[in-house]
Amino acid sequence: MRATSEDAHDIAQVHVLAWQAAYEGIVPAEHLAIQSVAKREAAWREAIATGTPEILVAKADDQLVGWIAFGPSRDKNAGSKAAEVWAIYVAPSHWSRGVGRLLWLHARERLAEQGYESVSVWVLAENTRAMKFYRAAGFVAEPTGQKEVMMAGKSLQELRYETALNG
Repeated sequence: MRATSEDAHDIAQVHVLAWQAAYEGIVPAEHLAIQSVAKREAAWREAIATGTPEILVAKADDQLVGWIAFGPSRDKNAGSKAAEVWAIYVAPSHWSRGVGRLLWLHARERLAEQGYESVSVWVLAENTRAMKFYRAAGFVAEPTGQKEVMMAGKSLQELRYETALNG
């Protein structure tokens, strides 16, 4: 289901919890420790209000347990038919239960309806769990899709994965 402004706090909470769990040992601990639900809530509230990116949420027993944000590709030189998964996070308590896959399938359907032909996602090279998820969902690593990001003084590599939407 599409996110509403009432979901912003829960989206932010899942974002911080999943970020801290997924990136433990990858991102410097001091950077993980300063993640703020309040700051993320403000950003997600604004995104929900503007509609960019589009955000879908998954709930279990009336609790938000995951979400996916997607829209046009933010990559330079991306064509108008190229989309991007901007972020997808599932509460660690719900990992490996199909929540992420369900969110991806709904987002994929929405992107195809909107006329996109391909979709990409950037993944930290050390995040083997995420890479396994994307490969299972049909994404493949793009050979030239690499970039460096800095987090708390640590250089990290991101890899670009992509898949076609027509089929």
